[in-house]
Amino acid sequence: MNKIAEIINRKPTLFVVAALGYLTLVGFLKWRTAPPAGALWFMAGGIVGIYFLDAAEVFFHLAPSPFRSIVFAAGLVLVSLFVVTSSGSLLASGLVLSLYLTLILAAIGEWRIAGNLSSWYQMVAGPVAQRVQWWGIAIFVVIFLVETYLFIR
Repeated sequence: MNKIAEIINRKPTLFVVAALGYLTLVGFLKWRTAPPAGALWFMAGGIVGIYFLDAAEVFFHLAPSPFRSIVFAAGLVLVSLFVVTSSGSLLASGLVLSLYLTLILAAIGEWRIAGNLSSWYQMVAGPVAQRVQWWGIAIFVVIFLVETYLFIR
C-alpha cells in the first residue's frame, strides 16, 4: 500500500489535471454528449496511463528511468500509433494517449528546468544539439496531435 501512495504522490498535480482534462476533452469530441459504456474503458485506460511509468519505476526500482529517453519515446510513437489506428480497444487507446501526454509533459518540464534534454539522448548518442532536441519535442507533439485526431475521427 505504501508503494501505491508513493506512486500517486510523486506525480505532479499538473500532470494529473492535464491528463484528465485531455481525456475528458477527447472523449467529448469523439462521443459528444452520448458516450457509450465503453467510454469508461477509455477513461480507465487513461488513468492507468497517467501512473503507468511511475508504477514501473517504483516497483522495479528503476533509477535513472529508462522511460525518459528518446529510445522509449520512439518506441511509444510506434506502439501508440498502432493501438490508436488498429486495435479498437478503448482501454489501450486511453492508456497510450495519456502515457504519451505524460511523456510530453515530462520532456517539457525537463526542458524548462535543465534547458535541454541531454539525459534523454544518453542511450543513443553523445551530446545532441539543443536545436535537434527542440525539433524532437516538436515532432513528438505533432505526432501526438495526429494520433489524437485519428482517435477522435
